Order: sequence, then structure tokens, then C-alpha cells
Amino acid sequence: MQNETYMEKSRLVQGSIMNTSNGTVQAGLDRGGGTDIPIVLVPWGACCFHCCMEVPTGSHVLWERFDQSKDMGYGPGLKVCLPAWERISHVVSAQTISYSAPARGVPTADNILVDLNVVIQFNIPDVESAKLFVYKLGAKRLDALLAAACEEGVRALVYGSNHENVMDLASSSGSTAAIQASLTENLHKYGVQIRSMIITKTKLPTDLQQRLEKTTTMISEMENAEKQNGNDQLVIKNEGEVKLVEVEKDRDRRIQALEKDLVLLKTEAEERVAAEQGRKNVLCDNATAAQQRAALKNQHDAEMAEVQGKQFKAELVQSTTTKCAEMKVKADQDARTLISLAEAEYTVAESTAESLKEEGKAEEVAAEKLAEKRKYELMWDKLDILKDIAKSGRKVVTGDRAETMMNELCNMKGPAAPAPMSRR
Repeated sequence: MQNETYMEKSRLVQGSIMNTSNGTVQAGLDRGGGTDIPIVLVPWGACCFHCCMEVPTGSHVLWERFDQSKDMGYGPGLKVCLPAWERISHVVSAQTISYSAPARGVPTADNILVDLNVVIQFNIPDVESAKLFVYKLGAKRLDALLAAACEEGVRALVYGSNHENVMDLASSSGSTAAIQASLTENLHKYGVQIRSMIITKTKLPTDLQQRLEKTTTMISEMENAEKQNGNDQLVIKNEGEVKLVEVEKDRDRRIQALEKDLVLLKTEAEERVAAEQGRKNVLCDNATAAQQRAALKNQHDAEMAEVQGKQFKAELVQSTTTKCAEMKVKADQDARTLISLAEAEYTVAESTAESLKEEGKAEEVAAEKLAEKRKYELMWDKLDILKDIAKSGRKVVTGDRAETMMNELCNMKGPAAPAPMSRR
């Protein structure tokens, strides 16, 4: 079912007619309220000749001779007895055609899907343009080209704008000027002249449209609230100014009362200061007298302390001198006693040293005799070892070890033997 607001997409078609009379051509080119737009009509052909042929007016008529395009030079009107090889091949509409190419669900820059109605007005201005159109393009290809170009151009245009700016595209030819220029450039060589291209209507999604309406209503309410708030503020300001005047008057009255109280307080303060000053003078005089008495007493006490200190010093010097003399006598006695003890110990130590020297000499003589005895015992031990070796059988010892063993057994002195010998 067709949308009440948005048009359906138009479709350019090529129709056929029985004859080329003006009535038949007009009826063939009539849209009839549908989406199909007849732009080219092809008359039926004749077998041998055309007994009576009417050349239509208000349209571009293309002639053919032997199926080749040919300008026959026939003007509008009735033609009789034309051979079948001379015929009207196409009747092309010379009217300005309104082509509707709506775009559905086109995304905007802020990803809102919108619907748009796009209307293109074009015409084929003359016969030569009609020939180019019929023989190089045709109605079907023109329909596909217009649909694709509009779809691509409108989507690119809408994608570069947000939903608020898209609403301003409707009824503005300047927004589609670039698309129109591109179509004009592409279709001019096919004899099609683009006269205008306009976006007739844009539609946002229903929920978004409702939100925008609510937003507009809310903005109006906010503006009204701001106005009311301004009035309320003005009333409050006026009331505040009145209250401020009353407060200032009350403040002035209080200031006057406080100034009177301040004068009284100053008078009372001066009287109190005078009384305190007299009291202060009395206290200062009393303090000065007490200070003088204390100074005299301190001077007397200092003199008494000096006399007592001299007496104590004399007594302390006397007692210290006596005590030092007694300690000196006792120290002399202790020193003489220690000297006597040290001399006795020195005598004992000399006697002990002489006895130790004698004992050392005796031990030295005994040590020499003991060495001879041990040398003799060692010789006998070596002989026992040789005896044991001789009993145990043949043994072969060579090298430095054999030489060392022989030197120890034989108790050789001086340089080592010249060469080791093997013994069995």
C-alpha cells in the first residue's frame, strides 16, 4: 500500500501504440496516477503501406527508412499512402518529466536512519537529443541510471550531515547541486537534460521524531520557567530592597543608641583608670620602701656572712694543716717499713738465683752424659732392625729411599754415599 506521505519510486518505461494519432500518443504518454512513466512509444508496423498516418504534435517523432534512422522531413499532420519501409520508429515525450526516487533508511553522520523523497525533473529538448536517447540509452537504462545516481548521491549527502541538518535539506535545491551537476554531465551525451533535483521531504524515525517534539516542548517550558524565574527574582529583589531599607534604618537607630552607651562607658572607664592609677602609685611607693629595707638587710647579711666566712676559713686552714702533718708522719713510717721489706726480699732473690745457677750447671753435665747413653741405645736399636731384616728374606730397595735408609742405619755423617746399591 502506498505511503500517504512518501511517494513510491517512479519507473521509466517504453510502451507500444497501435497508431500515431494525437489522442493515442497522449493516452500512451499519460501516467495514469501510477508509478510507471511512459517516455518512449513504439508504433506498430504496417505490412505493405500506410494508408493513412497521422504525425503527432507535441512530441519528438523519429523516422526510419529500411530500419535505418532517417530524417524524412514530414511535419505534423495527416500523411497518406506511405510505404511500409518509411515509418515512425519512436515517439519520444517532449514534456518535462518528474521522476521520484525516494531513499529509505539512509544513515546520517550520527547513525540515524532517515527517509527522503527526491524528485528529479528532466526532459529531452529536441529530436537530435531524442535520437541519442533512444539509440544509445533507452528508458530502462535511464531508469536504472537515475535510481543508482540518486541513491548513491543522496546517501553520500546525508552521511555527511547529522540528523538536525538533514531536516534542512528538504526544499533546498542548493543541497543537491553537486548531484544534479554530476547527472547533467553523465546524461548530456545521451540527450537528457536535467532541469532540477530537489529533496521534497525528509522523515526521521517515529520515536526520534517524538523525542524531538518532546525536546522542543521541554525547551519551551524551560524558557517559560526561566522567564517566570526572572520575574520571581525581580519580585524577591524588590522585597529585599524594601527590607534592606528597613534594616538600615534599624541599624542607624541601634548605632545611635550604642554611641550614647559608648560615651557613658568611656566616662566610667576614665574614672576607673584614675582610681586604679592612685592605687598603683600607693602600691609602687610601698614596693619601693620594701625594696630599700630588703637591700639594707641584704647588705647586713652579706657583711655577717663575710665575717663568718673568714672565721670558717681560718679554722679550716688550721685543721687541714694539722691533718696533713699527721698524714705525712704516717706516710714516712710506712715508706721506711716497705723499704726494709724490699731489701729483705732482694737478698732472698739473690740467694735463690745463685742456687738456680748451680742446679743448671749440674743439669748441663748430666745432659751430656745422657746424650752418650741415648746414642749407644740408638745404635743397638739399628742393629736389631738390620737383624730383623736379614731374618725376613730378600728385599730390594732402590732410589733415594734406599740411600736415606742406609744412611740412617749406618749413622753416616757428612755427604751422602755416591750411589745406591741393590742388596739381596
